Amino acid sequence: MLWLLHGNLGSPADWKPVMDALRSNGIESRALNLWKYLECCPKSLPEMGRVLCSEIAAQDKHPHICGYSLGGRLAMHAVLAHPPLWKGAAFVSANPGLENEAEQAARRAADAEWAVKCLSAPWEDFLREWDAQGIFRGEEGRDRSLLKPWRRSISRAFIDWSVGAQADLAPSLKQSPVPQLWIAGERDSKFTALARRAAGDKAAIIPHAGHRIPLEAPEKLAECLQQLITATYE
Repeated sequence: MLWLLHGNLGSPADWKPVMDALRSNGIESRALNLWKYLECCPKSLPEMGRVLCSEIAAQDKHPHICGYSLGGRLAMHAVLAHPPLWKGAAFVSANPGLENEAEQAARRAADAEWAVKCLSAPWEDFLREWDAQGIFRGEEGRDRSLLKPWRRSISRAFIDWSVGAQADLAPSLKQSPVPQLWIAGERDSKFTALARRAAGDKAAIIPHAGHRIPLEAPEKLAECLQQLITATYE
């Protein structure tokens, strides 16, 4: 089974086109709702990694994991929490971490502001401001009206799961025995550079895609994931 983790301001439904493409090739997958894990209490990134390992291991003895953006960083923590569990991992438009404390502090401060806006601003205004960020390059956001009931958990995630609250995982991931696939969109220069830094010429760069690969290029993404899964079962 391939376990899928959505990004920030995302939901399991974001993965449906990818899941449909995978299923047509005989690969079953399951998308998790990450917001439910923050309903009751704060949960750090390392703690969330351990939770994912525990929950998935109880249902799947030979899992693969794939995370997009925020979900990619959570997938990294799961892979590092218990390497023997995982057959393989894919990190899509995902940041392994910031390299110095000044960058981390600045990011924590920025994400704290987003956390406040998430709770206090009108929901549609908040989403418009989020989508206006340069990384999305004017890409249209999907309908996220169903996420509004989860806004307290989403706000919490800006604090608990901020990349500013994350250690630089790149060195540990390079030493991990878990097969890894780093994926980025060609139009997303920042994350293309991160993917190539992590995986060199083995990084999968999807043509004509930006940051939101699961929505922009689901069939191409499914092809990359199928190759990872096939390779790890050979």
